[in-house]
Amino acid sequence: MSGGKRVWMMRGALLLCLAAPLHAQAPYVPDITEAREKEWRKLVAASQAAYALGKPADGIDPARKGLALADELFGADDPRTLISANDLALQLDSTGHYREAESLYRRVFDSYLRTRGEDDPNTQLAVENLVDFYVARKRYDAAGPLADYALRSFRRTTGSGSTRSQRMEQIVAAISQPVAAPSASAESAATKGATMDSADPAATPVPELAPHVDNVEKTPATAMESIDEKRP
Repeated sequence: MSGGKRVWMMRGALLLCLAAPLHAQAPYVPDITEAREKEWRKLVAASQAAYALGKPADGIDPARKGLALADELFGADDPRTLISANDLALQLDSTGHYREAESLYRRVFDSYLRTRGEDDPNTQLAVENLVDFYVARKRYDAAGPLADYALRSFRRTTGSGSTRSQRMEQIVAAISQPVAAPSASAESAATKGATMDSADPAATPVPELAPHVDNVEKTPATAMESIDEKRP
């Protein structure tokens, strides 16, 4: 994994502020439910450790198992389930499985938008991750509306002068700049050899954007700390 890609992926790791219920959404069975939740935590830890070590391929299996277990135990919209969904998205994204990664990033964003509203910090982090994903894939048609939405939300909650607002302004401005259509030969060279799962449409790159830096930690390891610290 290249240094630039590594930086972008670490920036995209989503730390969710948990406000989990006192019990799982599935029927709660003492000892059994607690043991299975402990199993889920181990899977999350294994997946995040692999990601932190730069071995995302090793993290896919525990992340996938963790998501399946969380869906069963907690329900689709529970913050713990969304941590697992985002963990799996990161692993798939960094190994070139863009289509499945996109669906998971979308799931996290749509769930928080539906359950917590557009200005909730979790929703904002999720849309920011999704914008970064589309910009990295040069899918500016998909990134543009989301970046506009994110910018309005950041301005309402953090002010126009905040780092997050200014960074999103840069993205919106860069996406809005007219670009020359690539030549047929350039399109052919860019798309040659692409696979069905890792297709990454070519487009003229946007200008270099400022790093995504804000006051919210987004590294995978911290996500597990947040689970323990904020668990009801």
